[in-house]
Amino acid sequence: MAAVGAAPATSGLMGLGELQVRLPATRTQWLALLAGVGFGLVGAELAWHHPLSGPIALAAWGAVVLLAALFWVKTPVLLLAPLPLVGLAPWTGWISFEEMDLLVTACGCGGYLAYALQLNARDRAPAWRHGLVYSPVVVVLLIALALSAAWSMRRGFADAGGFAFGWFHGYHEAMNSVRNAKAIFLVLAMLPLWTAAATARPRGFSRGLLLGLVLALAGGSAAALWERLAFTGLLDFSTDYRTTALFWEMHVGGAALDGFLVLTLPFALLALLRTRSPWRFAIGLVVALLAAYACLTTFSRGVYLALPLALVPMVMLADAQRRRAAASGPESSSIDSSLGAVDAPLPRLAKVGALAMAGAFALAAALVFGGGGYRGLLALFFVMVILLTMPASLWLPPLGQRLTALLMGGVLALLLGGASWLLAMAVPKAAYVLNVVALLCCAALRWRDAPGQARPIYAVLVTTAWFWLVTTMVIVADYWGGTSGRWTAGAAGLALAGLWAVMLLEPRLWPLQGAGSHGKAGWRKRALLVAGLLMVMAIVAALGGGGYLRDRVATWKEDGQTRLTHWREGLRLLHGGRQWLLGKGAGRFVPSNFYEGPISSQVGDYRLRRDPTESYLALAAGKHVLGRGEQFRISQRIPAPAPGPVSITLVHRTAADALMVLQVCEKNLIYPDNCYGIQPMLKPLRAEAPPAEGGNEAAATGMGEWQTSQFQLGTVPALGGDWWAPRFVTFSMALDTRGARVDIARIAMQDSQGHQLLVNGDFNREMARWFFSSDRHHLPWHIKNAALHVLFEQGLVGLALLGGAYLLALVRLSFGRGRDHPLAPAIVAALIGFGAVGAFDSLLDAPRIGFIFFTLLLLGLGLRALPGEGVARVA
Repeated sequence: MAAVGAAPATSGLMGLGELQVRLPATRTQWLALLAGVGFGLVGAELAWHHPLSGPIALAAWGAVVLLAALFWVKTPVLLLAPLPLVGLAPWTGWISFEEMDLLVTACGCGGYLAYALQLNARDRAPAWRHGLVYSPVVVVLLIALALSAAWSMRRGFADAGGFAFGWFHGYHEAMNSVRNAKAIFLVLAMLPLWTAAATARPRGFSRGLLLGLVLALAGGSAAALWERLAFTGLLDFSTDYRTTALFWEMHVGGAALDGFLVLTLPFALLALLRTRSPWRFAIGLVVALLAAYACLTTFSRGVYLALPLALVPMVMLADAQRRRAAASGPESSSIDSSLGAVDAPLPRLAKVGALAMAGAFALAAALVFGGGGYRGLLALFFVMVILLTMPASLWLPPLGQRLTALLMGGVLALLLGGASWLLAMAVPKAAYVLNVVALLCCAALRWRDAPGQARPIYAVLVTTAWFWLVTTMVIVADYWGGTSGRWTAGAAGLALAGLWAVMLLEPRLWPLQGAGSHGKAGWRKRALLVAGLLMVMAIVAALGGGGYLRDRVATWKEDGQTRLTHWREGLRLLHGGRQWLLGKGAGRFVPSNFYEGPISSQVGDYRLRRDPTESYLALAAGKHVLGRGEQFRISQRIPAPAPGPVSITLVHRTAADALMVLQVCEKNLIYPDNCYGIQPMLKPLRAEAPPAEGGNEAAATGMGEWQTSQFQLGTVPALGGDWWAPRFVTFSMALDTRGARVDIARIAMQDSQGHQLLVNGDFNREMARWFFSSDRHHLPWHIKNAALHVLFEQGLVGLALLGGAYLLALVRLSFGRGRDHPLAPAIVAALIGFGAVGAFDSLLDAPRIGFIFFTLLLLGLGLRALPGEGVARVA
């Protein structure tokens, strides 16, 4: 699909407000019409079978179709922005299909129909304006990737005993192959539409892609913020609780949130670096800080490693783009009015100064927090804020006068500091008041700056006030932490004072050159630096104040050995050259590990079965050691029960004694809290008389007879959390006897006011509304390495193809034809970050993460900057 808007077919023209709709005029447009109809049929069928409400899902799907038709160039926004928030599996029970599939089919239906009917058609664009172009080699590579994935899915069906369709299949059944392989096919299905969009409006398409990823990051980070606020508290870094946000794919562990963050955060940072609009900058800064907090609360060593590995190349590539844009002349650097001019790269000495300032603050923060706690760290933060806002007029006096200002300022600050110390010792809380007074003095002096005027006395006053602020920071740390706070904060204060002295005497080290009162982008640079200070503070606070993170960092060697053992055991599941070459099949690691792996890999499972009269759930426990939280759970999200007793009616049978766990908890995904439940021992019921000829199903399987039991959970208080930080309420059932099996025909739960809390308790709608999880035992569910995951499913052939595409995209966007595309640095950073996190987790077995990854990978193989566009044309 190379162009949009061929010659109009006037016979089919009809007015629709200001829109124009024409009949397809080319073969490409007729193919697009067929694609749109195909997407529509599949999407409508999926929506109608949605477990929560078919009519509502169909109406919502139709609304997205309409939006996609009206804004078909911006379909990346419609697809990517809601992605982290629309995973409703804990409510629906769907895992083979999900809301992402509805989004893709809706955007594909609306987009392809709009293209086919030439809605908002544009004149045919010349070849030089095509923003997404694939060479013949890349086209062959894409076809090979698709064939490898399709063959892997076919092998997965065969390994599962043949293809069998099911709306609610689990990890052992055939539809899990579809779940694992579908991401690349969904992206490939959208790629022709995106190619047409990038041809019609290349900048609009790129801006849509950027906006979609930034909005997705905002939504995912907001969900992480809610989760911490509701379940742990914002500053609790010691509780054994890793953020999962709304990524249901982490119900059996994994790193879906980790992969999502490293794939999207670079785009928010790139937008933040390049926007010139103050309000956009403010919004972007909030998003970046939220994302940084989410990254921190994953407690993932892979994320902590991936971010520097990814962001350093991004900054270098963005800097190289700026240099090329500046070298090509003002014409290439021209931009639209909303974005401003391209910033000149920092001189070398200024970069040294910036690194020295960053290192000094990181060291000072660690020292101050260790002795002075959060209050000392806050005082240090304001010291650095005042330092970053030092007026440019301080460097106007000659060197001798600046040296005199330093010496006099130091002496006067020592006198003020000594007096402040005595006052703080005599008057309670005076340390905090003096710190605020010093901060206000610094702010007042900054406000009284006279840009462009050399005023030696003013330099003395500013230096004195700032040095005094440093001493009050030491006093605050001493007041809070005693002797240890005094000495650690004192060492930090001396280091910062020495750094400021060097920078005042040598202006070329000051990293904010040209960002004074007359610098147009001065506020941006300072705001970015302040945001960096906040991130450093958060990292220091998490490391210094959170025992959980320190424990995880300390156990990296033991965890690494566990990973190596798990990888070796996973690769032993490949038998023969054929499986090594072509893989065992998509979605087949979990069942292969279950049946052929060690006992610890035989986790719990469920099957929905049907006897002649009704459906029932066969629930089995794992054979590994069932410690706290390691049971296999079947759960359902329920409304908060009314305070009071809760009763459960259970129709069940079992072959042997089985300890069952029935609980109502406040729980997002895998960390239960405020649990109320019982653990009844279920015993088999045997028929008194032998069965007639032919027997019954219970006798054939060795199971006992069906029996009905009543249980009381006791008095359950009000659950659900606060209105401003609500908690989900979940009912779960599990077995705490190794290798036990219990069949459940019906289950009902009633609160004190007679409300029925469970839906589909008789399983006649299959597993609709029921969801499963393994809260703590995660290794059997993932091979824990993205490359090994591809090797296991697609063999060496698939790994070579995907690895080649990955390397080709990196090289193309770093050194090839795509290097000057505005989004190239962020895509490179996202792919590198994905690779770093993927070294320790599978990632591609989470379809939403796979969809984002393949979107960036396949676009990275074709994106190119328009001639003369330059980096300044920020998407």
